[in-house]
Amino acid sequence: MSFVLVEYKKLKTQYPEFQETLAELESEALSMAASRWPGMTYGGFQPGANQYGRTTILPKVFADEAGDILDKNHVPKTWGVNEFRIYFSSTSPANVAIPGWKTILQGGNPENIGTTPEDIIIALAGFAIPDPSILFSELRLQIGDKTYVIVDIEEIHMYEQPAIIFEKGYVVPPETFFKLQGFFQASGYQRVVPLGFMLYRRKDFLIHE
Repeated sequence: MSFVLVEYKKLKTQYPEFQETLAELESEALSMAASRWPGMTYGGFQPGANQYGRTTILPKVFADEAGDILDKNHVPKTWGVNEFRIYFSSTSPANVAIPGWKTILQGGNPENIGTTPEDIIIALAGFAIPDPSILFSELRLQIGDKTYVIVDIEEIHMYEQPAIIFEKGYVVPPETFFKLQGFFQASGYQRVVPLGFMLYRRKDFLIHE
């Protein structure tokens, strides 16, 4: 997992590499969509009949450590309801001790928690962490049957609004195992926001909560 740390507020103006990563992801994601959804065309942010669309990466395609999807039905209601803000402790979202490895995000397929939903292709360019405190010191990522090496991110404490940008992004197919974990050193609320976009085949998944 090769990445760079940047200030999020400077991302679009001072880091052309991010735009290059997005362009590569778009080409790869559209190619995957064309092969997986034959007979459909790309409709962008306003797809028409027989078209697939594009939007931001939504919380509800992920679940927390306990397997609760980050949608309007998330329990508890104090965090995780259509948002990436999650409370981490030795008993939340699941009984996993701190200090230690805890799951930040995993695939939120209601039919098979841990995998991504059907009819969704995720183009992942990195993560933003818009919190004053960063609670974890290391990250590890698994997509499908590939587990990427652990990376230390303690340098992130020198940034005001840190973002982790992959030098080469990841395109996550539908119904694919996905897990992002962090080695947590302290308890508290943490918001880890995926950067990139996703393609979707079914409009009802996006229109109805």
